Amino acid sequence: MQVAQQSPARITQAFAATTDVVTRGGTFDPSAALFHSKQYRIVNQLGEGGMGTVYQAYDPMLERNVAIKVLKPGLPTALRHRFLAEARHGARLSHPHLARVYDLGIELDTGLDWFAMEFLQGRDLETLLQRAGLRRLRLPTTLVGLVFNHVLDALQHAHDAGLVHRDVKPANIFVSRRPGQDIVSAKLLDFGVALDRRRDGDNTDICGDPRYVAPEQILGEATTDHRADIYAAGISLFEALAGWHPMESVLKQGTQALIQAHCEGELPPLSAALPKHWSPTMRSRLEDVVNIACAKQPSQRFASAATMRKALKRALRNETC
Repeated sequence: MQVAQQSPARITQAFAATTDVVTRGGTFDPSAALFHSKQYRIVNQLGEGGMGTVYQAYDPMLERNVAIKVLKPGLPTALRHRFLAEARHGARLSHPHLARVYDLGIELDTGLDWFAMEFLQGRDLETLLQRAGLRRLRLPTTLVGLVFNHVLDALQHAHDAGLVHRDVKPANIFVSRRPGQDIVSAKLLDFGVALDRRRDGDNTDICGDPRYVAPEQILGEATTDHRADIYAAGISLFEALAGWHPMESVLKQGTQALIQAHCEGELPPLSAALPKHWSPTMRSRLEDVVNIACAKQPSQRFASAATMRKALKRALRNETC
């Protein structure tokens, strides 16, 4: 589906009733199926990726802006399943630091899959880190602490619901600021490759970004669980604090070198990458948080995202940089 800037095009959804909706005497018959139809007005295109295109749209019935993600045509069935999983997991979870999914449907004219989700204004953490790096700046530690406080809280909620995200990384962490306010909020995005351990059980599929995946996830071990997300959060936290990826030296050597680094290599000391004017106590505590989160053996990591969140808050307590 091609939608131009400021296009009046609409995405229409209609749920056809399996039986006719019957009204008797002006009252609704709850035994009949409910017919629902609505339209979203496309405002502009926000971005495009390998799987789909994202638009800003307006919901005239609820009078709010939404983001519409439309799946590209002709993709393999596995990618369509990933797209639908992202929507369904997003609708299943309800948390202030997870993007809400409102609707899922098929565009009537083209047959393309789409879903409507919360419209967010801001930037993903990867973009913020890249922009800071170009200016030879570091993200404020208070901001990094707040962002990961929110992300780890969201992860705990997902884990409690039986979901393992499997793709935690700065590009999937969206940082927004409320209009006219200094209140910053972070949201964890994209549950497209999430593992539902209550339904799927053990799963040996290899997925995720090789820059952030845990050793057991790379190797496709059936024991992959929520602690793989804690590992990825630890790698992301290192990058956000230091301003560079802990495996920067092998990033250009290809996927195999990254896999070996995750499975066998040691992280560089985070304390040495942090500014010297920071207190030694804080630098040491932050390094401990990252090292525990990124332990090679899952049993040696934090037992939960909530435990890691508490450790990070303790490490940053009474410190501002």
